[in-house]
Amino acid sequence: MKNWKTVSLFVCVFAFVREFRPIEPFYSAYMTSPAINITLTQATREVYSVGAYSCFVLVIIVFLVTDYLRYKPVLIMDGICGMITYGSITGHHPSLLKMQIGQIVYGFFFSSEVASFGYLYAMTDDKRYFQRITGQARAACLFGKFFSSALAQTISLVNGSVPYIELVYLSIFGMFFSSVWAFIMPTVNKSVYFHNAELTDEPSTSAAAVPNYSSTSKVKTATVATVESQLPAKKKEDVETVEKVNDKTLGDVLRYLWRDFKRSYSDPYVRKLSLWWAVAFGGYVQVYTYINVLYTDIILNMDDTSHFTLFNGAAESMNTLLGGIAAYYIGKLELNWFRVGDSFLAAGSILVGLALLGCFYIRIIWFIYGFYICYGCLYQTMLTVAESEVAKRCGRESYGLVIGFNSFIALFIHTIITYGIIQGHFISVTTAQQFLIYSVYYSVLGLLFLFFAVKSYFSPSTDSATTIIAK
Repeated sequence: MKNWKTVSLFVCVFAFVREFRPIEPFYSAYMTSPAINITLTQATREVYSVGAYSCFVLVIIVFLVTDYLRYKPVLIMDGICGMITYGSITGHHPSLLKMQIGQIVYGFFFSSEVASFGYLYAMTDDKRYFQRITGQARAACLFGKFFSSALAQTISLVNGSVPYIELVYLSIFGMFFSSVWAFIMPTVNKSVYFHNAELTDEPSTSAAAVPNYSSTSKVKTATVATVESQLPAKKKEDVETVEKVNDKTLGDVLRYLWRDFKRSYSDPYVRKLSLWWAVAFGGYVQVYTYINVLYTDIILNMDDTSHFTLFNGAAESMNTLLGGIAAYYIGKLELNWFRVGDSFLAAGSILVGLALLGCFYIRIIWFIYGFYICYGCLYQTMLTVAESEVAKRCGRESYGLVIGFNSFIALFIHTIITYGIIQGHFISVTTAQQFLIYSVYYSVLGLLFLFFAVKSYFSPSTDSATTIIAK
């Protein structure tokens, strides 16, 4: 597709609707309500844990399947899996097995988020717009989550209590609409790896033999016509072969993946930022999953809960809104992040650790809401810096691979924490003590980057431009 703005519009609408899941801020409260009637321990150890394992197993598989199927079928299936996930918690006292199956399907839903960004890159010919459309898609995700949470809170306040089942059905409707929207989105003719004639093991040594197809279709047609008219018959066949050979074998794809992997992570700066990205994201998945469990735990232990109204939706909407605003303005801030990035990530990670420490020590729900909002604002700000810096340094077409691999490491960390701590195979802790562990987790990450900052300060200055991998 020629118009990158049209592509961005389609994906932004999809990303917005995909985040329309009003039940999410109240998920744990719903699980312990009379409609489901399971304990918090069952919810964390027997339901949420299944989703964690499913996400980890499926993330790489979905990445490859997405590229092979050219994105659109996976986007359609994404919404269907969302409907199955939320449909598994409908009805009176659904069985534990039904909810666990829903969490297995949720693993596909969570992992297929990368498909929307892959669709963006495959449908946009001009790589100069990659960073812009990536930012727009992420903004759409954040705004969708904000709108969903704010609507859930508004409905709860108007109703006088949280209408759990109504929010579940609204979430199912959002997933249904995302599938319908994905169905009407334009079809992708090529993908990054499996269906891409431009992929070669080595760059062409003759510009005349293989013309450049990165321009618009009119220029491409004129270029091919000119070249074909000037080349002998054998050369014409070579040009036609380049155009026709689009499908790659699995061996070819793995070779291209390994090539892009080495090229991207050969830069020490990319490796360092990816370390923060993967570790911080792994912690974020934990915090995002279990913050509602902490809310519910505090509410259940209050002396009088008869007149208390849950404001989980308001906290989630403010978390997303302020995080999005902070991310937007930090993205416009012109700083030499190569020099100050380590200090910024160190300070931010330590502050995040302090906010999560407050969630452990202070057992007042309003303070917990405030600490979580601070956490989200700081995390989204730091993530914006890490993502934008990685995008500048690694190859444009390799950016999706970097996102996928960093997410894989993050989900591996998430799985280890779930197995060892949440399910108690290593140590057994309470819900509040989980957040003490998260606090230490981020603080150690901050201290590690503080070490990097001090080391960088006393090291000879390095020109960051020399290691940029151009595409």
